[in-house]
Amino acid sequence: MSTLWSGRFASAPDQGVFAFGASFAFDRRLFEDDVEGSRAWSEALLKAGVLSADEQQALDRALTDLREAAAADPAFVSGEDEDVHSFVERQLVARVGATGKRLHTGRSRNEQVALDLRLYLRRAIRAQQARLCSLVDALCARAAAAGDAPLPAYTHLRRAQPVLEAHYWLAHASAFRRACERLDAVYAETDALPLGSGAIAGNSFPIDVEFLRERLGFSRVVLNSMDAVADRDFVSSFLHACSLVMVHISRLAEDVIIYGSEEFGFFELDDSVTTGSSLMPQKKNPDPMELVRGKTGRVIGRHTGWLVSMKGLPSGYNKDLQEDKEAVFDTEDTVAGSLMSCEAVVRTLRVRRDVTQRAAGGFMLATDVADYLVRKGLPFRDAHELVGGMVRTLLEEGRTIESLTPDEWRRFSPLFADDVVAAITPLASIGARRTPQSTAPGAVAARLDQMREWLESRG
Repeated sequence: MSTLWSGRFASAPDQGVFAFGASFAFDRRLFEDDVEGSRAWSEALLKAGVLSADEQQALDRALTDLREAAAADPAFVSGEDEDVHSFVERQLVARVGATGKRLHTGRSRNEQVALDLRLYLRRAIRAQQARLCSLVDALCARAAAAGDAPLPAYTHLRRAQPVLEAHYWLAHASAFRRACERLDAVYAETDALPLGSGAIAGNSFPIDVEFLRERLGFSRVVLNSMDAVADRDFVSSFLHACSLVMVHISRLAEDVIIYGSEEFGFFELDDSVTTGSSLMPQKKNPDPMELVRGKTGRVIGRHTGWLVSMKGLPSGYNKDLQEDKEAVFDTEDTVAGSLMSCEAVVRTLRVRRDVTQRAAGGFMLATDVADYLVRKGLPFRDAHELVGGMVRTLLEEGRTIESLTPDEWRRFSPLFADDVVAAITPLASIGARRTPQSTAPGAVAARLDQMREWLESRG
């Protein structure tokens, strides 16, 4: 099989080396974008007077036929070609003869692959955002279903303060909303037309790049042809944004794994998203959550590897850039599968509120005791010291805050009045919050409404 560059060489390429450098095994995923970019390019060549109307129409029909053939049978996009661009050109020549060889006039694969990848990523970004919104919707559903149920919140993986369970779910929803909005910035960065850049110096034919920009739906044209053929910043940004998605997924997964353990007992995962042990009959393992936690390292590794690939490249296109596609495709697939699995777990898990409610009290209310004393006029640092000693004493006595009578409260300070018993409870603690980002029921309800409005705005 001849290549797009065989004229320069007296002998055929070494088959092993050629196969090592070929990318068709994975860049065939860009087929649809390569065809659409080629259709637009043929129209630009017609406007530039390079192609006649008959030639352009013949090319357009052939390209449309290729697209329909691939839609009918994905196995159609296969062969021993060097890359997807070579495959498309070979198919064109087979259909329309010499006219097929005219399509590449003034066009370089350097800009062509940049175009294909930008077109592909624009779709991929929107698809990832839709998956993120679906997960946020699942988290909102959990928040709505939680009502005023309390949940212990942790710092340093030690019980800290009681919060509404809904506040907890919305905390994860907020992270995934940021991840979705971060991808908007990546989309904007990707949304630039590189065609017209040629191999590096631009195009010597009167190509109307504004026509191409509008035809392919880009918001702008790249600024510099040398930069355009080497620019993969948008790839780095996509990988970074996906790495952060996985970081958030991994943190949620860790919560679910820990809270679902026998030691915590807060969550129970549905049978449909768990697995068992081949030896221990009692086991019910949170495999999907463990797997997405593990795959986070894979996605971060792709991002790191790509940045290292880019480091030190000279200006202009270099073959090293071929590494971008496997990094993007693998990351895209891994994030998509992780989001799907994570959503399935979130939608189906059961919260054991008898356990979470019991866990949301006790010494987690110590800060509320200190705040109570501050409202009675004691400086906070003195209140903190007093309550710390009070906790130490109760621990030594094997007692809890909730077990104290008003007289026993006053054993620690005369500032404690009879109302302290009602003031120091998990729900009183939650209801005492005043700031809009707090776990106060009114604030949480408002944030849930805002999150749903945001989801509606995303369509």
